[in-house]
Amino acid sequence: MSDERDLGSPPKDETDELAEEVARAAATDADDDALPTVTPIVGRPDPTPSSRKVVTRIELPWRTILRVVGAIFAIWVLLQVWEIFLLVFVALFLAMALLPVVLKLTQRGLPYVASVAIVMLALVGAIVGVFALIVPPMVGQVQNLIDNFGEYADRFQRILDRYPAINQRVQELRDNPPQISGASLPWHSLLSVSTGIAGGVTNTLFVLILTIYLLLEGERSWHYLSRYITPTLRYRMRRAFPDILQVVSGYLRGQIITSILFGIFVFVLMTVLGVPQPILLAVLAAILDAVPIVGVPAATVPALILAATVSWETAIVVLAAYIVYQQIENYLLVPRVFGNSLQVSSISILLGILVGGQLLGILGTLLALPITAAIPVIERVWSEPLPPDLVAMDEAIAREAADA
Repeated sequence: MSDERDLGSPPKDETDELAEEVARAAATDADDDALPTVTPIVGRPDPTPSSRKVVTRIELPWRTILRVVGAIFAIWVLLQVWEIFLLVFVALFLAMALLPVVLKLTQRGLPYVASVAIVMLALVGAIVGVFALIVPPMVGQVQNLIDNFGEYADRFQRILDRYPAINQRVQELRDNPPQISGASLPWHSLLSVSTGIAGGVTNTLFVLILTIYLLLEGERSWHYLSRYITPTLRYRMRRAFPDILQVVSGYLRGQIITSILFGIFVFVLMTVLGVPQPILLAVLAAILDAVPIVGVPAATVPALILAATVSWETAIVVLAAYIVYQQIENYLLVPRVFGNSLQVSSISILLGILVGGQLLGILGTLLALPITAAIPVIERVWSEPLPPDLVAMDEAIAREAADA
């Protein structure tokens, strides 16, 4: 009986060989299912077995992709219509500057709409009056400057003859003027100037109309837009608005006063010294006075050129008078006129002018000072602690957004 059982069961060696073959087949199947071996280009091979490597798969939901595409599209739209937003910002700036005057009229018993109408009519009347008083004589003086340009050039040439090195450089520029190609260039220039004037008039009307709308419907527009911002941001904007309003209105009021004073000073100085085109130089000085730091030096250059056509002594007197007036304006007039509305350092103003000029040109340099002065106000309001109920409300809104 024992012999039959031995004959019916496989030998021990054959059983071991069969188990080894099954193990090798299983190992082969496992290697086939594992990741393919990566041959490194540089460095040593990764000693980690393929069966222990982990593959990380990143999936982006469609909602995230749509948000990114929407953000890119919104940026593209803003780049296409940024000039319109700039006009809206200028209108907002002007409305903030005029709002204190409107509020003072309402405190005296006038209706709000009537106060807005009086302020806007006064503004338009002042603009028209200034143009009516200044533009005709200024156009006449520009024409006089063109007609007498040859005489002024001869006077300037007689002065240059005393300095051979400078005279030689001027002669080189005169003998080798820059080449301008294209016979139709003057027509293109005339068309460009005409288009620029028409665009400037249209933009001015748009800004004035939008300013009226903001003064009349500003509160209602704020209530509409505030529904789409968080309670914390709404609270902080409400806190910062009165201080920003004081900065903007104080800047505009002070700048008008200083510009008028500088223009009067230049007109009187040029008239007394007999320098040609005093009205033209006075208007240029009043406009450039609005540009912080570099405005007065820029207005000095054309004044010196025209004063030099009279005599070198006259040019020296003009230069000395401009320097003295700038010191009086910086240390006496500006602190009294602007008061405490503009408390910013000179380096901040200079950086603001550079950034504004790079982004928006002349308009950026004009808006640089009030915007720079408003930054400390915004920083102070944003650093204030929030009321506890606002913090709790924001947390509740954040939880609802996360659950959605």
